[in-house]
Amino acid sequence: MKTLNQSATFLWLLCITGSLFFSCTADFLERPPLGSLDEDTYIGTEEAGFKLLVNCYLPLAANWEYQNMRFDIGDQLTDDVAKGGSDAGDRSTITELTRGNPLATNTLLTDLWNHRYKTAISACNVFLNLITTETELIESGGALVSEAKKRRWIAEAHFLRAFYYYDLATVFVNIPLIQEPMNAIDKNDIVKSDKEAVKAFILADLEKALNESNIPGAGDLSSSELGRVTKEAIRAFRARVYLFYGDYASALPDLKAVIDSGQFDLVDDYEDLFNSAEKGYKSREAVFITLCDYIASYTEGSVCPIMNVGRGAVGGWGGDCPTHDLVSEYETGDPRLVHTVMSTGDIFVKPDGSEELHDYSGYDNFTQQHSRKQYPDWSRRPTGNLQQTDWTYYHIRYADVLLMYAECLLETGGDKQEVADILNKIRYRAFVTTSPVDTYAKHRKFNIPEAERITEAVFHEKYKIRVTDDLTAALRHERRIELAGEGLRFYDLIRWGAFTATMQSFSQTAEGIYSGAGTMVSGKTWPYPIPQSEIDYVGGALTQNDNY
Repeated sequence: MKTLNQSATFLWLLCITGSLFFSCTADFLERPPLGSLDEDTYIGTEEAGFKLLVNCYLPLAANWEYQNMRFDIGDQLTDDVAKGGSDAGDRSTITELTRGNPLATNTLLTDLWNHRYKTAISACNVFLNLITTETELIESGGALVSEAKKRRWIAEAHFLRAFYYYDLATVFVNIPLIQEPMNAIDKNDIVKSDKEAVKAFILADLEKALNESNIPGAGDLSSSELGRVTKEAIRAFRARVYLFYGDYASALPDLKAVIDSGQFDLVDDYEDLFNSAEKGYKSREAVFITLCDYIASYTEGSVCPIMNVGRGAVGGWGGDCPTHDLVSEYETGDPRLVHTVMSTGDIFVKPDGSEELHDYSGYDNFTQQHSRKQYPDWSRRPTGNLQQTDWTYYHIRYADVLLMYAECLLETGGDKQEVADILNKIRYRAFVTTSPVDTYAKHRKFNIPEAERITEAVFHEKYKIRVTDDLTAALRHERRIELAGEGLRFYDLIRWGAFTATMQSFSQTAEGIYSGAGTMVSGKTWPYPIPQSEIDYVGGALTQNDNY
């Protein structure tokens, strides 16, 4: 008889697009028939309990409603990235949001609301209502599942529920707080909670998760469990929540604890972060991640690479186009531009030796640019298909932790030299140890000639941040450049109170005029409207945000 861990491996593979925690195994094919269980008996097994926990993680792998939506909202509603697509009318729901006057019937907002409540949060609520420390679950060998294991599962579910609620809070602000399975809720009881109540609820879930001693630290997590929640992931995410609500003092100790754990560091080459599983996704820079993979006959990879790279011969659908405004933010000689933004005319080589010429003309791509971070080169596509790849993105990586920590120090009157040191640690990696060229390509427009590469001496002379510099401006520049195209720009602009002014300014640029981005943005744009379908469903108990 196979162990639960082997059975769980198959459950992950069966349920998730890409392997979230475990690698593939075919051992389940050799498993002898064990008879059948009725529903009540099955619910009392360890396998059923673990499957309920898996259901809490699964929403992170949803192609459209979670992964691609991260970029739809996090980047494409800002000055960093345009929606792209086949033509100007393609994905007009994003255009409506980007202009700043969305209707309450906007389908992207409705999809966000439905996925987080009816799929993600609902799965967590089902788990938390069925699995308690008193719930008896029988292991395959007949023993009872330990209380320690159940406590770990429960803490993970609390974290994930907070994770999903945060997505709703950052877009809609005042939202219903639902703690029971949807089929147990009277729709007339679905009413909004205010901003402070939502914040308190999210933080209470995170407190429960963090206080659970059975949640492992990153150093205690086995390689087969990569992607599961750790103490450091909880602390880093809680800090993100605190920053969104402007509570820098509370975020500071969480971030310091992650740094002091010694479990994380920056990889030497920024290029590796997005082009290698071993050197990037599974490296010491990954704090919290959902791994995607292509395993023939079992799983596809993420939809993001095919959605967000060039059309035509490149094979993509032309979404997610970085702006000239973003490119102009890069300093001369910063290799992060090479590894973030692709251009029409770039060339990659296929396995048969032929060239893949990137031509971004002929569709809705004003800048004729695409995301390098979402493009897997041919060495990572065993079939050539852009969706059959190991492309993965980070929920939280260590550079973000360092930047959040520096920001908290700055905002709480901390040591300015320490702030500068942190910024320089990140900038040193960018300018000095990162490849100045795309080593996977034959030609890249933004490649930096070797003669123009920034040496260590030049870095210290011209690129190093000084305590006397405008550290707020320097920090915000680093966040924009370091994390460009990773779905965090919108949340930064909102929490800095800079969204309205930034988008109004962007609307006056050539690309803003072309797309209409920012033309209707005002102080009433955010928070966005609650979907009208949800208000209609509850019969008026749920009211629209005051600004709509």
